[in-house]
Amino acid sequence: MAIAIAEQFSIPLRHRTETVNFSLTDGLWAAALPLARPSVLTFSVAAGVMAGQVARRWAPLKIAFNVSQFVLGITLAELAFRAIGPGTPLQPWTWAAVAIAMSAYFLVNANLVTLVVSQVERKRFLAVLLPPLGLNVLHWAGNTALGVLGAILWATNPAGLPLLVFPMVLSYLAYRQWVRTVRERNRMRDLYEAGRALAAPLSAADDFRPFLVVLEQMLEAEAVELVVVEDERITVHGSEGKRSFTPEAGGNGVRRRLEAFVRVHNDLGPQIALIGGQEDANGVLAVYRRDPLSPSERSVLETLASQISVLIQNHRLFAQTFQQAQLAEIVEHTSDGVFVISHDGRILSWNPAMERITGFTQEEVEGRVYEEVLGGPARGGGELVASFDRTERGEACDSLLVTKGGERRWIRHTGTPIRDREGAPKACVVVAHDVTTEVQTEQMKKDFVAMVSHELRSPLTPLKGFLASLLQGTAEDSPEARREYYRIMLRQADKLERLITDLLDVSQIDSGALLVDTSPIELTRLVAEQIAEIAAQHPKRSITFIEPDTPILVKADGFRVQQVLANLVSNAVKYSPADAPVEVSVLSVGGEGVVSVRDRGTGILLSDQNRVFDRFYRVENGSDRRTGGTGLGLYIARQLVEAMCGRLWLVSKPGEGSTFSFSMPRADVVSLVGSENGSRSVVRTANRRRGSA
Repeated sequence: MAIAIAEQFSIPLRHRTETVNFSLTDGLWAAALPLARPSVLTFSVAAGVMAGQVARRWAPLKIAFNVSQFVLGITLAELAFRAIGPGTPLQPWTWAAVAIAMSAYFLVNANLVTLVVSQVERKRFLAVLLPPLGLNVLHWAGNTALGVLGAILWATNPAGLPLLVFPMVLSYLAYRQWVRTVRERNRMRDLYEAGRALAAPLSAADDFRPFLVVLEQMLEAEAVELVVVEDERITVHGSEGKRSFTPEAGGNGVRRRLEAFVRVHNDLGPQIALIGGQEDANGVLAVYRRDPLSPSERSVLETLASQISVLIQNHRLFAQTFQQAQLAEIVEHTSDGVFVISHDGRILSWNPAMERITGFTQEEVEGRVYEEVLGGPARGGGELVASFDRTERGEACDSLLVTKGGERRWIRHTGTPIRDREGAPKACVVVAHDVTTEVQTEQMKKDFVAMVSHELRSPLTPLKGFLASLLQGTAEDSPEARREYYRIMLRQADKLERLITDLLDVSQIDSGALLVDTSPIELTRLVAEQIAEIAAQHPKRSITFIEPDTPILVKADGFRVQQVLANLVSNAVKYSPADAPVEVSVLSVGGEGVVSVRDRGTGILLSDQNRVFDRFYRVENGSDRRTGGTGLGLYIARQLVEAMCGRLWLVSKPGEGSTFSFSMPRADVVSLVGSENGSRSVVRTANRRRGSA
């Protein structure tokens, strides 16, 4: 009975998840060692501890552990006491035997409790054992001394036992004051740790576990939960982690109160503090423990709830700022133009891509009406302005605008309205992509289709006419006339073949199927042969070939070199007056052989020189219709030259003609020369002087 009563006055000291209790029960066991039989003492310890802790409604698992470790400890103490040799309570060696026996009990009790706490809280064994060890020893010594005094009084004069109440009460008050001091010290430490946890970087503000673990320990609670509401989503944070869910609306469509999302934990109702004010609360901090919070604890809880509210607001502000910074960086570096127009048509923002497209800087356009900047009717941009009605409906539109420098460019733009809280549009975000090149390419393709149709009909018409005349017998049938007819038809067939070859080459280039077979060739001879063939086709034109003094050996595909040269000379003949000469030269420059074709035509503007090698592109001048052509020759020539590891370039001035040059890498040629008897030897070809042809 005395043990069960003593258990009601234990003083708890809570660790993070476990509680250590200090009581005077040990003194009763120390007094009973020399007075009671071991079996009686063991049974009394087990029954008294169980009855006392059940009366306090402790958890069954904790009661079982305490009963087991107390029985084990008192059994070892009894064995140690009997081993030393029991005596009467008045003998000093009996006192020493009691002290030694209770030391064995103390070791078992302290080590088992420390082991459980360290395992549950995942701390080192010594980190739990050593800090309170001094006070635990004093507690053991005080209880043992009280027990020995009780045994002496029982043996000498039992009537004096009530006098022990005074030292027992003083010991109890001392233990309680000491535990209070430890609690206050721990509370100050925990309060500091809680502040540190709430002062974590904003990027980690959604992890409240460190804070909740500290708060559990500080308030000696079984559990603490934080319920946060954000964008119709509920997140419940606990010391073990967090869970999220989206609540359903009530029958009348009204969301439930925040307190409805706080659950009951181990039959313990929550003691809560709101995160934020009553009207704009966005969370609940719930504490689960059996005892109600004291006024000071309630004040601490509400203060921490206010800090959490500030942290959540700062975190949301940080997230919004971070998202805005990311969006601003994306808009800043995107290749598409992005600008914002207010409801009254004024430009609010203007990204660098729009500066590149239009030539206007952000400072020049902000606050101005977009019609003034992008080209209203006064600047020839009425089509763009008219298209913005469709743009604001989300439709993609192609429009022509006028740049700051007066250049006309095509943009493809879409718009997305920005609405206020009432749903009314207050601005429009416009995304514009420069499609000038696409539009021009599409137009060139259309022109190319029309041009190819014309170019195909051009040779077919005379061929069909001559063949019909010969079939019908209406043409002159003399041998000279027939030969002229055949020459004309052959020339038109060659023209048709060149057109088809160009189209096939472009198709192979686009598909990556065009192959060049490079080998060491003598460039001068190859060029001379091609010039002779071209001169025969144009007997009325002056085509001059300037040969080098020595042969030039290059690594190239001979057929493709002749094709490139034919394209360049053909262009020179087309785009220069009939009486102007065309000069072709071959030079050795560094490690390359260079072929140049110079004409005395009108020349090419600098703005067109970078585009003459594009597909379908033809210089816009008055001779286009007269000269004809597909606009593929220079494109094919550059692709072929680059495939042979060479370069093709242009030098031209308006009014002074143009010079197209291409280079091929020089090569050391290894020739296999066969002798009359069929034997072969390796001969390194040396440069030799060629005579003029």
